Amino acid sequence: MRDIPRADHDFEFVGGSIALDFANTLGGMHTAPTHEHLIEYRDLVEFGRRAGTIPPSQARRLIDEAARQPSRAVAVLRRAIVLRETIWRVFDAFAKNARAAPSDLAAIHEEELAVLRHARYHQSGSGVDYEWSDELLLDRPLWAIARSAADLLRSKDVAQVRECGSETCEWLFVDKSRNHTRRWCDMNDCGNRAKVRRFRQRQRAPRAKVSR
Repeated sequence: MRDIPRADHDFEFVGGSIALDFANTLGGMHTAPTHEHLIEYRDLVEFGRRAGTIPPSQARRLIDEAARQPSRAVAVLRRAIVLRETIWRVFDAFAKNARAAPSDLAAIHEEELAVLRHARYHQSGSGVDYEWSDELLLDRPLWAIARSAADLLRSKDVAQVRECGSETCEWLFVDKSRNHTRRWCDMNDCGNRAKVRRFRQRQRAPRAKVSR
């Protein structure tokens, strides 16, 4: 794993998809990241807790189990980061109307098949859906992420995946705006910075001389 500074702020959920929010846990550009949210295994668990895919009680048990299996916890974190980068490459390609690498698509499919071994059908009033088992396995935080990525790939929403319009941000999001004109991962962050840059550029631009 690269030596990247730890993020000084909480996880942000602006992607419209758990998979894209997970891809956005790396700040800046993926070739030159500015900060990293996933430094240790407990960060992966915290992402799941904040995303609502892991109950707080289960999160505590996972962290305790990681302390008993530190090498396994490190391996799961490495697998998570590989999955994150794969998800980013695949959906960044869709955002740019390009073709995703077959090897990356295959990797997401493999993760989906692996995690579905821990799912079962559950019937509710609205129909049937998957329900995760209660197994205490250290890769538990990856289950919802892998399924979210696979579901998004098969969804019509994949056509609305966008990359932030900032020159220093490669975060991804599903554009659910009315006219599909959303440009920024977060208007209060990258959007505002872009407005400030444009304002400063206008202020520095030479003014045309007025003829007399």
